Amino acid sequence: MLSETEHRARLERFSSARESGFRALKRASEEGRVPVSGFNWLHLQGRDLGTIELLLGNIQAARQWFAEGALAEAMMCHLVLQNQDMVERDYWSNLPISAEHALRDALLSADPRVVGAAVDEILELDESSLDDYPDMTTRYYHLTGLAHLLREDTAQARTALASLRDSVEKDDQYLGTYFAQAFADALEGFLDHDEQLVQQALDSLTAYHEDVRGGGDGTTELLDHYTSAFLLLARHRGMNVHIDSEYVPAAVYDIEWGSVELPEDTPDALRDLYENAEPIA
Repeated sequence: MLSETEHRARLERFSSARESGFRALKRASEEGRVPVSGFNWLHLQGRDLGTIELLLGNIQAARQWFAEGALAEAMMCHLVLQNQDMVERDYWSNLPISAEHALRDALLSADPRVVGAAVDEILELDESSLDDYPDMTTRYYHLTGLAHLLREDTAQARTALASLRDSVEKDDQYLGTYFAQAFADALEGFLDHDEQLVQQALDSLTAYHEDVRGGGDGTTELLDHYTSAFLLLARHRGMNVHIDSEYVPAAVYDIEWGSVELPEDTPDALRDLYENAEPIA
């Protein structure tokens, strides 16, 4: 793990890098382009800043950055959906991944309205896109199932879960079987309020991170974002689950679900997205 001094040096770098996102948004506006890259960049810096603050134990600062990052990625998803013919094809083909990142970081913000904004964009995804990108099937059904669950549409969530279970073992999936199985177990556990199954899913996600992603010093390696996000959701839903991992800091257990103040210079477009979102209970 990095020292506190190294973490704080990274905060300065990520803060400076965040300014590049604002410049990208300004250029896109001046040139009449859809500002997807600018919002995507703000998401990446929000994730990185939130990660370092959480590792330092600064819970409210971490939640702020995760909130801005999640809103930025949700906005990017919205722009891609609305301007498919005007953005690079990679943004469209990777849309389920972007939506997943938006929801993951929204859960880490633990703000009901930020989560609602991410869910709103997920529910705009069209199943017909799987005709062009069948390797996204597990990711799509995991996302839509979780979104319906959060909107308390149990019937639709169970339909998505059935489709997710059917697709888990397919060899062509971008989301590997091991990872997808954990997501399916988590979704089923949430639907049935099965604490043991959710714990099993969290254990699997933790093992995946430790085996595949851990060991480096990048922000996606130092913090197990997926396990932490699902752990927060499980505990919010009244489940007594626990993970013992160096990649899930103790500060995660001190995060309380509720509104968070966005950073002062968060773009107006993201503030509007926040204000117009329907909160998740």
